[in-house]
Amino acid sequence: MDTVSGWMQEIRFFYKRQLSFPLSTHAQALWSYLMYRGNEAFWHFPLRLSLMELAGGTKMSVTMVKRARRELEDYGYIRHQSFGGNKPAGYYILSNIHIGQKLAPQVDKHGEVNENKNGLHLISSKDSS
Repeated sequence: MDTVSGWMQEIRFFYKRQLSFPLSTHAQALWSYLMYRGNEAFWHFPLRLSLMELAGGTKMSVTMVKRARRELEDYGYIRHQSFGGNKPAGYYILSNIHIGQKLAPQVDKHGEVNENKNGLHLISSKDSS
């Protein structure tokens, strides 16, 4: 399993990717907010966030959040999972270094989660559920 040197590298590669495949400013804002929330949650996914929470955090309307979310999904930056009803959706951030792989918390040799806010690793498709 490859080790990513942290969320700062993901941000760096996000902007490198923008040179070839630019996103709208709304999609960029939403991705940045999701990275912020992922860091706050020590990279435990899925991030459970409501549309109202995303709209408030990004200063966008709910409609714009939905458009930005669709754009991020279409271009392979995130995955989201609806849980139905009024339950908040679950969000997974995909790596910009290893396109299409989910980010996850770094685990030490004893199987403990490394909560230093920089420890990320990738989940291969066979490891994810």
